[in-house]
Amino acid sequence: MKIEDLIKSKVNSEVSDLRGWVSSIRDHGGLVFIELRDSSSKIQIVLDSENVDIDTFKSEYYISVNGTYIKRDKSMINKSQQFGEYEINAESYSIISKSKPLPFQIDDSIDTDENIRLKFRYLDLRRDDMKRNILARSNTFKSIRNSMDSLSFLELDTPTLTKSTPEGAKDFLVPSRKQSGSFYALPQSPQMYKQLFMISGFNKYYQIAKCYRDEDSRKDRQPEFTQLDLEILNGTPDEVRKTTEIIVNELLDNVFSIKVDVPFQDMTYKEAIENYGTDKPDLRITETIEDLTNIFKNTEINFIKSSLENSGFVKGFHTSTIMTRSEIDALDELVKDNGSNGLGWFKIENSTVSGPLSKITTDKENEELLKLGDGMLLFQSGNMEIYPVLDIIRRQIFTPVETYSFTWIYDFPYFEVENGEIQPSHHPFTSPKDTENFIEDPNNATALHYDLVLNGSELGSGSQRINSPDIQRKVLEMWGLSDDDIENRFGWFIEALSYGTPQHAGIALGIDRIIAVMLNVDSIRDVIPFPKTQSGLDPLTNAPTIIDENELEDYNLKYIEVADE
Repeated sequence: MKIEDLIKSKVNSEVSDLRGWVSSIRDHGGLVFIELRDSSSKIQIVLDSENVDIDTFKSEYYISVNGTYIKRDKSMINKSQQFGEYEINAESYSIISKSKPLPFQIDDSIDTDENIRLKFRYLDLRRDDMKRNILARSNTFKSIRNSMDSLSFLELDTPTLTKSTPEGAKDFLVPSRKQSGSFYALPQSPQMYKQLFMISGFNKYYQIAKCYRDEDSRKDRQPEFTQLDLEILNGTPDEVRKTTEIIVNELLDNVFSIKVDVPFQDMTYKEAIENYGTDKPDLRITETIEDLTNIFKNTEINFIKSSLENSGFVKGFHTSTIMTRSEIDALDELVKDNGSNGLGWFKIENSTVSGPLSKITTDKENEELLKLGDGMLLFQSGNMEIYPVLDIIRRQIFTPVETYSFTWIYDFPYFEVENGEIQPSHHPFTSPKDTENFIEDPNNATALHYDLVLNGSELGSGSQRINSPDIQRKVLEMWGLSDDDIENRFGWFIEALSYGTPQHAGIALGIDRIIAVMLNVDSIRDVIPFPKTQSGLDPLTNAPTIIDENELEDYNLKYIEVADE
């Protein structure tokens, strides 16, 4: 019998074979009190100490109880629990399974090293907080499937053993025993396969897909993650965005009892960068970046003067809050850790401008600074590289309001430079906004790419896809792939595009991220049942592990010693 089944029981009725874990034990002189916990509920069990030794039970023993369902004394009622008004007066019990001493207490307030929690994840998942997270995950899947069914999407699956293709991160490779020296790759996304469904003529596709990327883990990244993947035949960015808003709106209402306004806000990539310093703006903060260049156009402050002479600008924020020196120093250290030469600042108070730079400001500059009013002016000087630092400053000094602010970001540049190399800002299957412009000037082209952002977190990315084999080849050439690379890696896909490919568009939403943001947890690891650590390890199973050399021989592989450099 489950504890939640007691809701149907009458007071003073007999209860048999009530099962659960021993959550806590208390001896109150003559009576032993046990809090019994199962997968969904808790109730107090009362035993006569003459009939039971308190040492009989230990935390997390799994037991069965027979007894009477009674009301507690008014002074003993626990209003915070579903069955806090009742208890079981135990007449007999049996121990179904004993527990070893616990590596940590099954308690929501535990402060235990995450590696220990992940090593004993099955115990960690018994905690109410973690159980809540995983139930929200289950209900999220259910809501998505209901929404997709109502929107006439087909749930279609794609392979997990695929061809290795570059998509922005390293692949996880799987050796083939039957094809000596050859490897499959686990999919970074179902991207090309879902486009094949569109080429095949399926109208609307979706999948709750497992994806794999061998990249450095962060609090919002995992080597293995789950996304909602969808694609629409003859779809446009507007249609995909409207469809996504329906799905997300129903998800938030059904799973988290939260209602949001639709349609969501939107802004261009350029607007996002210039106003917020990032393409993932947290719109719960209403303050935006201010252009301060005119204040310093005739400055004698050397680093600002040098920036302006090199087509730079001065941008920052005015806040009415007066910061302490320790707060300023901490923010200075933070921006330096993120690539800045340091925090520029002035304190404006009682008609006086102070700070290290105030010694070399002109009377005209001081006059303009005083017009801002009492508070702090925090700024950066330079070119585009200062925007990410301004985003950090903005999020540090201003407090977000408690709401859910969705926005679409669109009109991304087609290409970006990362580590000195040009690459598509989304993925190489994104259609350019203007094909003619793309052919003539691809470096300055705009992509039909759109991101969904919530409270400073990117929840997903989508685009209208390339449906021309010539444009697809051009993008891959711009990416720096040789003709041989294009043929070897993508020839089969370009061939598919050559058979009357319709226009199509879609999106992929990070399910783990959505749940993590809505539950306000620190990391997506807290909403994934069995995640990896930041270094990609699984403490539960000790994966990945060394494979025996005899097993490697079946795959025609062997270990080799690498000489120290």
